[in-house]
Amino acid sequence: MNTISLKKSTSLRLDRELYNYIEKLAKRENRSVNNYIETVLADATRFHEPNDETKRAIKEARQERANLKGYTDMDELFADLAK
Repeated sequence: MNTISLKKSTSLRLDRELYNYIEKLAKRENRSVNNYIETVLADATRFHEPNDETKRAIKEARQERANLKGYTDMDELFADLAK
């Protein structure tokens, strides 16, 4: 799967204390401030849109769900996996 993500450069004016707080959160996750802000914004706006291949896979999985065997017993699951 080849994906190219084009980036748009922008600048933000943030309250210094807010920036310092964001910077601290980003460091905790070992990420850059830019990456942290981008991820938080994407999550907050539910921006994540699956590509066509993923959409097809989701559709296929939903269609096949009725034919799949479900398990409530781990021993039964492992017995079937061992077959």
